[in-house]
Amino acid sequence: MNDAHPTSPMLVGATYGLTSAEAASRLALRRRIRPRGPMGLPFGRRLRQTLTERLVLLLLAVAVIYAVLGAFRDAVVILAVIVIVVGLETWTEWRASRAIASLSILSAPRALVWRDRHLQEVPPDELVPDDVILLSAGSRIPADARVLEADELLVDESLVTGESQPVEIRPLPGEVAELKAGTHLLRGRATAVVTVVGEASTLGRVASMVAETKAQRTPLQQRMDELARGLLIAAVVISVVVPLIGLLRGQDPRQMVLTALTLAFATIPQELPVLVVVVLGLGSLRMVRQGAIIRHLGAAETLGATTLVCTDKTGTLTENRISLTSAVTAGTVVESGPGRQEDLDRLGQLARLASEPPTGGDSRLADPIDAAVWRATEADWPDPPVRFGFDSARRMASGLVQLGDDLVLGVKGAPEAVLVRAHWWRTRSGATQTLGSDLRSQVVAAASELTAGGSRVLAVASRVIHGPPLGGPSQLERDLVFEGLLAFSDPLRPEVSRAVRELQGAGVAVTMVTGDQPATAAAVARAAGLGGPTFIAAQTKAWSSAELASHAARGCVVARARPEDKLRIVQAAAAAGEVVAVTGDGVNDAPALEAAAIGVAMGRSGSDVAREAADLILADDNFATLAGAAAEGRRLYENLRKAVRYYLAVKLALILVTFVMAVTGRPLPFSPLQIVVLELFMDLGASVAFVNLPAEGDEMRRRPRDPRARIVDRRLLAGVAAGGLTLAVLSGVTYLVALHAYGVDGARTLAMAVWLVGHAALGVVMGWERRPIEPRDLLANPAMLLWAGAAVAFAVAILAWPPLRVLLHGGPVPALSGALVVVAGLVVPLWLEGLKRYRAR
Repeated sequence: MNDAHPTSPMLVGATYGLTSAEAASRLALRRRIRPRGPMGLPFGRRLRQTLTERLVLLLLAVAVIYAVLGAFRDAVVILAVIVIVVGLETWTEWRASRAIASLSILSAPRALVWRDRHLQEVPPDELVPDDVILLSAGSRIPADARVLEADELLVDESLVTGESQPVEIRPLPGEVAELKAGTHLLRGRATAVVTVVGEASTLGRVASMVAETKAQRTPLQQRMDELARGLLIAAVVISVVVPLIGLLRGQDPRQMVLTALTLAFATIPQELPVLVVVVLGLGSLRMVRQGAIIRHLGAAETLGATTLVCTDKTGTLTENRISLTSAVTAGTVVESGPGRQEDLDRLGQLARLASEPPTGGDSRLADPIDAAVWRATEADWPDPPVRFGFDSARRMASGLVQLGDDLVLGVKGAPEAVLVRAHWWRTRSGATQTLGSDLRSQVVAAASELTAGGSRVLAVASRVIHGPPLGGPSQLERDLVFEGLLAFSDPLRPEVSRAVRELQGAGVAVTMVTGDQPATAAAVARAAGLGGPTFIAAQTKAWSSAELASHAARGCVVARARPEDKLRIVQAAAAAGEVVAVTGDGVNDAPALEAAAIGVAMGRSGSDVAREAADLILADDNFATLAGAAAEGRRLYENLRKAVRYYLAVKLALILVTFVMAVTGRPLPFSPLQIVVLELFMDLGASVAFVNLPAEGDEMRRRPRDPRARIVDRRLLAGVAAGGLTLAVLSGVTYLVALHAYGVDGARTLAMAVWLVGHAALGVVMGWERRPIEPRDLLANPAMLLWAGAAVAFAVAILAWPPLRVLLHGGPVPALSGALVVVAGLVVPLWLEGLKRYRAR
């Protein structure tokens, strides 16, 4: 079956498309011919990449030299370590790459398709030819398709054609209008039938040309690359100098060559750039479980540095579940709810005439106010054959229906717009009277009071038309009878107030930018706990960028804002040095999302255009999820810092203890084989134990970090120095004392054991930087506990099991000495924990 399967009108079905069974059959056939690609780099290919890394080849050279020298047992041990190192590194990086790839899949747009006479959301790669899809403004076209029915469409084809100007598509009778996969619908709605899917589609051909494009490295990854290159020089110097000193002092040349190779393997900081991918990539999956989908690692870096959040109101702070709550008619307030109130029923029926019904009964495809009217009313009157939709010039909508001998026009719209066209009002008895200035003032006051309480208020009016209805809406929507007001509300999400307080306590300002009217915006802001004044967007146009940024950075409300106002706020704040996160859901929000450091799109209500421009997608459209993601971003960055600090500390300790023994003329404290085993545990600790460290609890009580600050700052270097010196002194003193008592092999046994225990204890202590460790902290991170336990168990095994000790070139030592070494390894690093407790006081 060809992906460009010719469309058969017999199979399409004029309205409802294919059945699920037909779609599944076609999809199964297409995937047998062209299987779905793997997610991320395949495991086998990643394994081959790891096997050809220079440091793995270096270790392989050590194994070959051992074999040439006749030390076949040592060669086998080295090969076993290679298998473990390569396997663990490949598995860890593969997991991270799959995590990152899964984030892109989770953030991919969905297609709205007719199946089994119902609308369903499916991934674009599950579409098949002859599927009937529904498209609305903001949708990404998921496949090449032919238009069946449409309004005037405006399509952005820049992705596939490079044309910067949107293209208008106006389907005419007898003409075929085609839509290309990967383009975006900027305006209008359409029903289309899929013609080409997969790699044969327009988007598929473009994607195949860029499939091998190398992903750009994030700023943090680039800084880690620079750090690794700097440390590489030091590692190479040590790997050359230490064996040279040994040679000058008459040590075995063959052992010195092996020492040079294994020291290079152990001290070259190969894991530093990988740590960014592992910690941030795997850590981002935890955000997904909380409803925040990171689209790339750069966003995970930046989240913790956010200083300003510019948020929408509807659907983000509120539940986006607009409902009809009350009505004002003839001076009386009628609450919506169970029971039938005659006044409310009449208002509801008139408003229903002017409200578009949900397409296919799906409220997601209707205007929220229209959907609320349809939910709150019953179809007591016929459905109008003629409706005039809302537009920004008239600021109202209407519908015309025949009731008996009369043509009745139902109108709903902005109170001020409706009152201008109303000359009468309906009394409680049903009679009509002239709408005088006093009553107009009362209506305006009632509307203002409802708006101040956070309600969206619409006026409802009617007109009985005698004779044929001539002209368009402007001619018909006049000489109206004012019927009353309808109040709609969108309740604040219950968790928003706490999330706002949490962000503000973390030094993050929150500014609301909404298209709603000022009174409604101010009421929601008060309920959410947002401080600061309320401005109308028109006021801000006269402000300088610095003034605008100053107000936004302190937290405020900007009402009646358009997308270009939001973009200007973001640009002004960013120019003033703020790290801005901005939420958006519409097509016109895309520029602001692109301009922000963190563009945040809505997963449910957001358009495909907005989601593709965003860095972070809120799966539940919930502001509290954004606050949680900011806290999680800070945790991830802190975990990365802790992993880097530990990694550099143990490397420093190995370099120090080896160098000191070399320059003082003593045998090196570790044999080449022992160095390889120690490096295995060190890399495991950095890449596994620190990924899922729990938060320390104060992440959201501290100011945001400076995104320009280097990850290796003075505080981190102080921790590296303290930890590295502690481990170096612990293992060095142990080795020197044991050297006189038990000889080189026995001393190396004790030094290796104390190193394993000490570096595990050091890793646990370094897992918590700003507060003392509590027992529950260890249980909260099983990976850390498992790694530390394995290191201690291995140390005990070296001391207690002769075959393993001989295999690693160790010598026998008394049990008491071994026990003292294990205790010392556990206790000595705890002085760092004592220092933390002293500072905490």
